Amino acid sequence: MEVLEDAQKDTQVLEEVTSTQQKKRVDVGRPTAVVEGSNIYMLVGKHSHEDAANCKSTTATIKSGILLVKGNVSVEGDGKKIHWNYTDGLSCTLFGEHLDSLTGLIGGGGSGVRLRDGTFLFPVEGVKEGGKTVSLILYWKDNTSWKVSKETSDDGCSDPSVVEWEKGKLMMMTACDDGRRRVYESGDKGESWTEALGTLSRVWCNKKDENVQRVRSGFITAPIGDG
Repeated sequence: MEVLEDAQKDTQVLEEVTSTQQKKRVDVGRPTAVVEGSNIYMLVGKHSHEDAANCKSTTATIKSGILLVKGNVSVEGDGKKIHWNYTDGLSCTLFGEHLDSLTGLIGGGGSGVRLRDGTFLFPVEGVKEGGKTVSLILYWKDNTSWKVSKETSDDGCSDPSVVEWEKGKLMMMTACDDGRRRVYESGDKGESWTEALGTLSRVWCNKKDENVQRVRSGFITAPIGDG
């Protein structure tokens, strides 16, 4: 079990409590956050997690290595503070058939999105058995059920970020091995993805050469005019 200790301090540390009540710090990375009012929901990946083979052969008690952490923003004195007060590990059974082709799954980093129907979307990055990365999303409905989307069509695309472009339509930006950014759109919460060739896709994010490095970024949306 993972718990957040020292809630009164400026920095909280995520610790794992073992069956013998011993504590050890948990290293996490690639936080992916969604904000709802004063609540913050953050998906993070543990650097140490269950082997994929164990996930395939055991029950929901085996954790995937992905944690959900919840915090609340409160006003204290002249400033605001985030209190992280809840954490839970996502089970391997959540990922179902995806475990047959993926060897790892971690948050995409940056921001997720809350849809107009209340569903939370978290962009995540997977690794296939051949080592290629793929982009997909986890979505969470009514604070209870999780579901994994289908992956985008192109391998080698990672660091996904997602927005709700209009009601019922998602757009996902990814950074690909060839140095380009590809943008995909979906009208069914990620059950199918189509590259948005006429919108923003295939923009160069850096020089095209043999030493190309991917650059992470995200979406920013804003209403223009009267809304």
